[in-house]
Amino acid sequence: MEKQRLSIVVKQNNLFKKMIFVLSLLIILISILLAVFGVKYNKTKQNLKTVAAQKAAVEQSLSERESLFADEKGSLNGEISKLNEQVSLKREQESRALAEANAGKVVYLTFDDGPSPNTPRIIDILNENGVKATFFVKNGGKYNGYMKNITESGNQIALHSYSHNYPQVYASEQAFFDDLQKISDLVYNETGVRTNIFRFPGGSSNTISRKYSPGIMTTLTKEVQEKGYCYFDWNVSSGDAVSREQPKNTIIENCKKVPKSNTIVVLLHDSAVKNTTVEALPEIIAYYKSMGYSFGVLSEKTYPVHQKVNN
Repeated sequence: MEKQRLSIVVKQNNLFKKMIFVLSLLIILISILLAVFGVKYNKTKQNLKTVAAQKAAVEQSLSERESLFADEKGSLNGEISKLNEQVSLKREQESRALAEANAGKVVYLTFDDGPSPNTPRIIDILNENGVKATFFVKNGGKYNGYMKNITESGNQIALHSYSHNYPQVYASEQAFFDDLQKISDLVYNETGVRTNIFRFPGGSSNTISRKYSPGIMTTLTKEVQEKGYCYFDWNVSSGDAVSREQPKNTIIENCKKVPKSNTIVVLLHDSAVKNTTVEALPEIIAYYKSMGYSFGVLSEKTYPVHQKVNN
């Protein structure tokens, strides 16, 4: 009996050992599986982070490329627009040149720096000879009322400068356009006329502007046209600005020095001290008439006489 009981106990112990062994194996297996899955999970997690980082890098690169493309596209469109404007301007100038050639010989008398006490005298001489002229005006103070005389007599009023003060006008682009706007407003207030015909103080070829703003004329000659102004220089100078009061005969002889062109733009001055200019005017008109020239006033349709820009 005792032997049988011992046999049962042994069997139970063996079964218990087997169960412990199996349980241990299960625990080990589960641990291994957890370790394997943990490694795979961490690896997958790391891969996901790597993929996410790569995706972010690609998106950033695409964003930068899109931004760069947009900038390049905008720059290219700007260049195309400028080229179109230049082509349009060139065609317009060629059209004007052709019109001038077909119109024959034309002289444009132009007077800078008025109005002045001499403005009515000049207008009277023009009327007596049946011709018109273009007046590039500045702020004439108490003589500004003569601007109305210019327009009412059928002459062309045009813009020159409000102050005609070189250090002020050519101090900067902003200073220049502020001055130009002031003379434009003054002309409008005095005459009711808005004109876009313009002449630079000193002409577009002046070098005095270099003293105040190097390179400014190269910029301004382009910008005034982009803003809708038509600027005019001259190809015949009376020389009346060389001295305070140039001899009458010298002024006349200078006006006879005409270029080989059907279009002549003559530079004269309208100021209180230019009495010999007024005295020379009838003979200047008579000379051009004898040479077969008709007289005109500058307008948008006139081929612009431009000098070489030196600043």
